[in-house]
Amino acid sequence: MRVSNNTSYELGIAALNRQQTAQVKTLEQISSGRRMLTPSDDPTAYARALEVSQADAANTQHASNRQYAANNFAILEGTLSDVTNVLQNAQQQLVYAGNGTLNDSGRIAIATELRGNLDELVGLANRTDGSGQYLFSGFQGSTKPFDDTGSGVQYFGDEGLRMVQASASRQLAVNESGKEVFERIPASGGGYQSVFKSLSDVIDTLEKPVITSADKTALASGLGAAQENLANALDNVLKVHASVGIRMKELDTLNEGGDDLNIQYKQQLAELRDVDYPAAISSLTQQKTYLEATQQAFIRVQGLSLFDYLR
Repeated sequence: MRVSNNTSYELGIAALNRQQTAQVKTLEQISSGRRMLTPSDDPTAYARALEVSQADAANTQHASNRQYAANNFAILEGTLSDVTNVLQNAQQQLVYAGNGTLNDSGRIAIATELRGNLDELVGLANRTDGSGQYLFSGFQGSTKPFDDTGSGVQYFGDEGLRMVQASASRQLAVNESGKEVFERIPASGGGYQSVFKSLSDVIDTLEKPVITSADKTALASGLGAAQENLANALDNVLKVHASVGIRMKELDTLNEGGDDLNIQYKQQLAELRDVDYPAAISSLTQQKTYLEATQQAFIRVQGLSLFDYLR
């Protein structure tokens, strides 16, 4: 059997190339920290790593959404606390206004303070979140929800709730509808009345002179209705405030779950993609030894003729 020098040479070169290619790949793995350099290295692990990466990216986005929600909740909670304080102050003024010893000027002074409460309340109802979206305009985040049109404070938002994806399976509302918070208030005598209308009506009542017994009756009736309406408004605000608190607590739970998922995904990706450095270094050492041995064998074989080899 004749083996040509060309064939011997080609076989030797091929062996050297295989050893060098294996060594280069191991070096790339060590330098990149990745076990899989191409999908063909481990198609099953590559596909699984892609799935985990996508889940990890979604979890990261949910974390960002939760941070946005947390910022909104903080502003929303603070605003509702301020609204509560304004309503409680107005209630105290109404109690004082019921003092039978007050004269017209005293009641006008109370009306002036209540008008300040009304203006403050409208300002709070038009507060925005950290991104400039109105807290109480429903879906209409860029629309100023409340404005005095000359015939009273009117609502220009809607009843929608802006939702954020806080986890793969949970959405949370980061705003409130102004209609629910400030307008849909059970009114004295039935129906509903906005808190702005309740304050405006009692201001008008207090600014009217009290001369006759009929005036006194109208004053007492107006104050009684206003006290009931403001009590209902305060109860409603406290209910909304409690709802925000529940969402904030749920957000904390979702954050804990998201943090756990983040750790799990990172561990899974490391197991699927990351190189085992001790094993890779050991393999590199072995490959260097094989390459050197192959080079020496190639040199020796090329230095012999087929005749010398057979002899």
